[in-house]
Amino acid sequence: MLVVDASAFASWAFPDEQGDRVSQALIRVMAEEESATSAAIFPIEALHAAGKALARGRFTPSVHQHVLRLLSRLPVALSPVRISPLEFWDWSQALGLTTYDAAYLKVAVDLRAPLVTMDRALWQACLKLDHPVITDLN
Repeated sequence: MLVVDASAFASWAFPDEQGDRVSQALIRVMAEEESATSAAIFPIEALHAAGKALARGRFTPSVHQHVLRLLSRLPVALSPVRISPLEFWDWSQALGLTTYDAAYLKVAVDLRAPLVTMDRALWQACLKLDHPVITDLN
């Protein structure tokens, strides 16, 4: 079981980004060799990132459609964050994360599953918590 965030999806699906370990993890998920879950905000964040990339001219409308098809076919279960808003705020602030990014880490911690990310703050929070992480960041 892996927990995937939107930065990992973008690294894998966007033609102008790359990450070997992250891409390999998502290829295993797409091939259903590995199961994956994510925070409930995952598809919305991934759609937002793809829309911004299209608007900025990072890729063509046909590539944008390809990215959306990949997102639609990626077998990722969505999980709610099960913590009170006050506790969640305190936890995210203690780790130096936005609440959006903390949602991914919270799911990973609750499931005791590695987090797949290309987000530097999430990577650092995983290191701080000694939580397993799959990333291409150094």
